[in-house]
Amino acid sequence: MKILARGSQLGLVLLLAIVLIGFTVALAITALWPQALLAGIVIACCTAIFVMIGMVRVVGRRWVLWLAVPAVALAGLAAVMLAEDLGVSRTGELTEVVIVDHTVDVHTSHNTSSREEREAYTHEYILEHPDGTPIEKPMIYRGEDGYDDFDTGDTITAFIDPEGSAPTEPAENVNIGADIAVLVVGLVAVIGVYGMCSLLLLLRDTRRA
Repeated sequence: MKILARGSQLGLVLLLAIVLIGFTVALAITALWPQALLAGIVIACCTAIFVMIGMVRVVGRRWVLWLAVPAVALAGLAAVMLAEDLGVSRTGELTEVVIVDHTVDVHTSHNTSSREEREAYTHEYILEHPDGTPIEKPMIYRGEDGYDDFDTGDTITAFIDPEGSAPTEPAENVNIGADIAVLVVGLVAVIGVYGMCSLLLLLRDTRRA
């Protein structure tokens, strides 16, 4: 693409627009359809990869990635986190529940390039209402430690989606304010990297003149 030619200021503007549009689309899809979280993550990742490649091509310096990758990754991660929390809070109902069972599934996978084995932990928390009525959808945590503060018999507040479209999440894990703050920091970092690259191209053009 000529618009992404080396030294193109217009190319940088286009890349910034792609970042904003791509992350907005990922956020909107995940917020409206929480069950489509994977689709939102894929869109955010594809946007980030395209922008990284385009930035190296326009600026002509690979060291730019040392600044651009953390900034774009932070903004993309924050967008997906915000979208997920928005989706859960929009479709879920705050409900007091009791944890009646906690099981851990450990899946071991073999790395073909080495002899090391990788273990993936999935924690499943079975819930019910205080009156003993079972809740169909369990609370899932993917990670080694699980929810440190929760144990069998504990009463907690969680977001429960009656239709089962959104995951069951503890209320304390849904923090939209914190997500917005991280997203703002990520976007400011992206704009800062864009400004630095634009200044770099401007100085290069000035020297050539």
